[in-house]
Amino acid sequence: MVKSKTKESSPAVSTKITRNTDEKKSKRKKSDVINGNLEESANGNSEKSTSQPTLGDLFSKMNKKRKVQNDNEDKTSKTIDEDKKTISNKSSSPKTTTISKRCTECREFLDSPDLKLFNDNPVDAVEEFIMLTDPRLSVHTDGEYDSADVNERPQYKITLFSVYDRFTHLCGFDQGLVEKNVKIYFSGYVKPIYAEDPGPEGGIAARNLGPIVEWFVTGFDGGEKALIGFGTAFAEYILMSPSEEYAPFVNAALEKIYISKAVIEYLCDNEQSTYEDLLNALATTVPPQGVPSFSEDTLLRHAQFVVEQVHSFDSAADEHDTILITSPCMRALISLSGVTLGAKTSTKIMRPRQPKAKKTVHSLATTTPLVRSIFENMFFGQLEKDAKQTAPRRKRCGVCETCQLPDCGQCVFCKNMIKFGGTGTSKQACAKRKCPNMAVQEAEDDDILNDVYDDEDTSSSKNGNAPYKRHASTKQQVQVEWIGEACHIENSKKYFESANVNGEKIHCGDFILVTPSDPTTPMYIARIQSMFETQFGEKMFHGLWFERGSNTLLGETSDPHELFGTFECEDKELHTVKCKCTVVYKECPENWFQLGGTEESLLDLPPLNDEKCFYYQKWYDSETCRFEDPPPYHDSYPFQDNPSEQKGELVKCLGCRKEADDDKARCVELEFVEEENDIKYCNSAVWLGTSIRVGDCVYLDPDVFTPRKESEKKKPNFLEKEVDETLYPEVYRRKNDYVKGSNDDVPEPFRIGYVMKIFQKKKKSSQPKVLVKMFFRPQDTHKWDLPSTYELDLNLLYYSDEEVTVDFSKIKGKCYVVFGENLTESVEEYTSKGPHRFYFYENYNAASKSFEEPPTKAQRIGRVGKGGSKGKNKAVNGTTKEPTEELHPVVNKKLKTLDVFAGCGGLSYGFHAAGVSESLWAIEIEEPAAQAFRLNFPRSEVFIEDCNHLLKLVMDGQEMIKGQRLPQKGEVECLTGGPPCQGFSGMNRFNSREYSCFKNSLVVTYLSYCDFYRPRFFILENVRNFVSFKKSMILKLAMRCLLRMGYQCTFAVMQAGSYGVPQTRRRAIILAAAPGEKLPVFPEPTHVFSPRACQLTVQVDEKKFQSNIKWTTSAPYRTITVKDALSDLPPIRNGAKVEEISYAGEALSHFQKKLRVVEYECVLRDHICKEMNPLVEARMQHIPTLPGADWRDLPNIVVRLNDGTYTKLLKYTHHDVKNGKASNGALRGVCACASGKACDPADRQFNTLIPWCLPHTGNRHNNWSGLYGRLEWDGFFSTTITNPEPMGKQGRVLHPEQHRLVSVRECARSQGFPDSYRFFGTILDRHRQVGNAVPPPLAEAIGLEIRKCLAHKEQIA
Repeated sequence: MVKSKTKESSPAVSTKITRNTDEKKSKRKKSDVINGNLEESANGNSEKSTSQPTLGDLFSKMNKKRKVQNDNEDKTSKTIDEDKKTISNKSSSPKTTTISKRCTECREFLDSPDLKLFNDNPVDAVEEFIMLTDPRLSVHTDGEYDSADVNERPQYKITLFSVYDRFTHLCGFDQGLVEKNVKIYFSGYVKPIYAEDPGPEGGIAARNLGPIVEWFVTGFDGGEKALIGFGTAFAEYILMSPSEEYAPFVNAALEKIYISKAVIEYLCDNEQSTYEDLLNALATTVPPQGVPSFSEDTLLRHAQFVVEQVHSFDSAADEHDTILITSPCMRALISLSGVTLGAKTSTKIMRPRQPKAKKTVHSLATTTPLVRSIFENMFFGQLEKDAKQTAPRRKRCGVCETCQLPDCGQCVFCKNMIKFGGTGTSKQACAKRKCPNMAVQEAEDDDILNDVYDDEDTSSSKNGNAPYKRHASTKQQVQVEWIGEACHIENSKKYFESANVNGEKIHCGDFILVTPSDPTTPMYIARIQSMFETQFGEKMFHGLWFERGSNTLLGETSDPHELFGTFECEDKELHTVKCKCTVVYKECPENWFQLGGTEESLLDLPPLNDEKCFYYQKWYDSETCRFEDPPPYHDSYPFQDNPSEQKGELVKCLGCRKEADDDKARCVELEFVEEENDIKYCNSAVWLGTSIRVGDCVYLDPDVFTPRKESEKKKPNFLEKEVDETLYPEVYRRKNDYVKGSNDDVPEPFRIGYVMKIFQKKKKSSQPKVLVKMFFRPQDTHKWDLPSTYELDLNLLYYSDEEVTVDFSKIKGKCYVVFGENLTESVEEYTSKGPHRFYFYENYNAASKSFEEPPTKAQRIGRVGKGGSKGKNKAVNGTTKEPTEELHPVVNKKLKTLDVFAGCGGLSYGFHAAGVSESLWAIEIEEPAAQAFRLNFPRSEVFIEDCNHLLKLVMDGQEMIKGQRLPQKGEVECLTGGPPCQGFSGMNRFNSREYSCFKNSLVVTYLSYCDFYRPRFFILENVRNFVSFKKSMILKLAMRCLLRMGYQCTFAVMQAGSYGVPQTRRRAIILAAAPGEKLPVFPEPTHVFSPRACQLTVQVDEKKFQSNIKWTTSAPYRTITVKDALSDLPPIRNGAKVEEISYAGEALSHFQKKLRVVEYECVLRDHICKEMNPLVEARMQHIPTLPGADWRDLPNIVVRLNDGTYTKLLKYTHHDVKNGKASNGALRGVCACASGKACDPADRQFNTLIPWCLPHTGNRHNNWSGLYGRLEWDGFFSTTITNPEPMGKQGRVLHPEQHRLVSVRECARSQGFPDSYRFFGTILDRHRQVGNAVPPPLAEAIGLEIRKCLAHKEQIA
């Protein structure tokens, strides 16, 4: 039997006390006895610690030991008997105090109904030492006694036992009293160690055994039954059956032991599980007989013990084992429950850490030679450096007891230490001194899923970078002489074709190295576009700058010989030129598609002879981080049209042309028609590259026009109403008006105006203006607050007579509006044919608040003749023409797509909706998700396999697997996927072990898929933190691999809520296009969304990048709300399991009609929700149905649960230093830590309506805002996760009105899945499929941009 011991420094049984022969009883005040403040009298009960006797002394000096022990035990027995009599006498006296007091020993409230007294010992009960000498307990036969090992304490069994303190209060042996050196005793019937009968027959009645110096769990009898033991100074006792009065205490101990066992076993197989996953696993675990089922309340009740056991289990781990306490679920449990790490523990579950059988997971990464070389070249120097240097010292908090322990000298790490005779090579800390606090903190820092709050206020953040300036050195002495005569003169500048710089001949078109003013900066590289001499005699050159890879996003991952062209040009003095250099253009080979995955792909670099040789293959935009194919004529230099003619004009370089185009886009080009009264009127104008004519409709800034509407509807404010803090003691934690998931700060969508006039006054400073007639949206009218308003079509407008004159800077784009009766097709067909399409039927009179028939002129808007929908315009009057609506481009051939890590197919469905791809293949290792993909894409070949295994088979030339044909090289035209990133967790620096995790990650596998198949388009989707995790190293290496393959690529962070889903979900997207293709841009938002959730700028190495998206403050449509998504679904109850039910009625909102794709479908699937236990259900029932309501609005009352039990009142027993006292003078602290002291396990409370753990740790975690939170009808979902839990990472998962969690279908709608979309498996499988998916509307928006690129390529071809 293996056991762990935690002994008292001075156990009572080892002390020698002078026996008073008169046996005088100590006199104590009755009030002290009642309150548990029993103090030892100075004349007979003071105890002095001596050394603890060994068992050798016990048996070798039996007579002497027995005499001493008799004196001690008699004295202890009398003290306990006296205390018991005193308490018994005093219990009849009424207690008239208003403040609950605790027993100083067991820490239980003295007025608590849970406080029980030990009944009494049997009449024939004897003391421990007398009992130990009873021959009935001996396991030795005659002649064997002398050979027994006297270094071990004898072991017995005890049944019908009770444990109590010195005031005879029954108390749990597992409640931390032993660790605090509180003396607790036990009584019962002692039996030999071989006894099996739990009855008292054959046992010796013993009393006042102890005090207990340790307790332990010796394992699980046969694998399931826990064997618990007590240890005193003289013996060890294995527990059998408790007494009837003590059974609840033993059941609680068994509960915590078994739940610890269940947690450890689950974590061994699921190291990356979340807190929600752990709760689900415990809920489905069948506990041993007699132990109640596990719930979240059970886990939180025993959180301290569970964490201690997990940490104890980790102490047996070797260097390469995963530390379980750093798993996501354990970190969440530690934060939520507020446990103390590294504290003195009372026991260990004595099971050695065994090698575990791995469940089905992805194997080591299969990589192509090119991808493998990128990683090896990147980390070779770092790995070599790490091999020579010592390993980094493990950090310690220096506070916990684990840090204070000495080295054990027994573990494998200690044996390697020099002081214990080892070699000292491992540099690892003692296994028993691994600081849990620092391990958990480092895991939090390394977690890629630890993104900032999606609705964090980022109003103070700034976007963009300051322009990069190259400061050339002017101190060097350089001789510059022109060669030949000037070949061109323009603007007092003489242009030359060549010059001699320090004896080196330099021509226009040469690449040069320019000396920087900072000697630590690498030399600048430029291509000379022209050379000239100013009228002041300055010899200058105009250069187009080429950027080193280290100055781009790639940073340290770049190839030092690779350059990137830019559109940045500048005039510099020729004397700053150091010398010429060689720069060659790396052209895309003709067999580029066939080179993927081969060794030949590594041999396509041009020969580079020295450090002055470079190559380039892409152009780089430093603002949007776009790597694209070079522009046309990039390899020629501009000088003049015809150098032999003096009249030839100087041709602008690429940089100057780009700057001129940008300036032109920022200016308004007017087409004047007539002039009247010093005003020039125009028929059309070009703004932002778009032609705007009279009669067009435009998007305008929301601030150009404020609709006249009623005063804002005021929502209930928790801070304004008076609240009874006795009933609602936690409502004070609401410190501001902000509510998570609220749309109160969402901006207005673009205003829409009809262009009446374009004009400009003759004054020099006058700017061109536009006179527009405003359209009203439904929410802009006086009926904005009616329940039916949100049901109206988002494309519906109202014409009006309101006129506004605006600057062109207020125009954000062009849109198309038509009078509804002019349509020759349905509204749905019209709006689906292209973007930015609206219609109207009525005129709105804001003054009279009435709807009228539009005027005749307005009814002409959108009127076309035959074929008008095809772009043929018909003039409405003599001066205007109706605009041609923008259509979605036509694509003749869809992309053949392979979806890796396909999940249930959200990304593929979005691309299908965009009409850009045909998903022919999908790879998904999880069978439920793969079956869901199959249900929705029946024509796709779905591989339920490890993606690494499949790639290896294809690379080896295999075509079939299990009867399924594998996609071959040249067949895949589009590759989509979102590889998990768990392989990067724990990577603080790139040592050998962490490099192994990195190179074997699924991101590397996915990049190898791209390299092998070489598709035309490549999309990588991941969590927002992907772009910044580990100093953006994952992002840099991914982009580096794509560029080395020859791809054009870019990245951005996108907010799904901006594309028409009622959810905040920020995702990192990498887009790549093959050479010769057009690299897609990121789509402009279609819907306004909360600014707090739209922080999309990415900082990499002190540089900030933002995508090409321009509409950052507004968008064409209003935001989609929870009400838009859920209001038509029928009500269900907690735990609803009927998979197919009928709709409650017709679709109401625009969003609902869009998701109900099949009009005749009357069956609603997957409207099922998780069933919560009675306590959680009661809490949900008491959360108010108000915006922003959460756990802070729970009343502190006793309620009857649906299982017949009752909750308890939450007791506030400590002063809260941070929050003070309530308005009624009540305390606000529930644990000693609120007063600045250490946490006291006795302060824990359970089965309360207000979860004790939340006020306990609320001060450290933003008051746990949102836990048990209700969704707001007018708000949006938090990021939809894989397992909704009220106290999980996203706690706002309660229905706005119904007392339950959100259903699978409701979560699917929050993602934008149509109701016809199928999911597969258990309810948790389906939640996981929804939570892991890419929102289809977001994928569709990206797909439409790819569609434009395809159409562009087809048009060119």
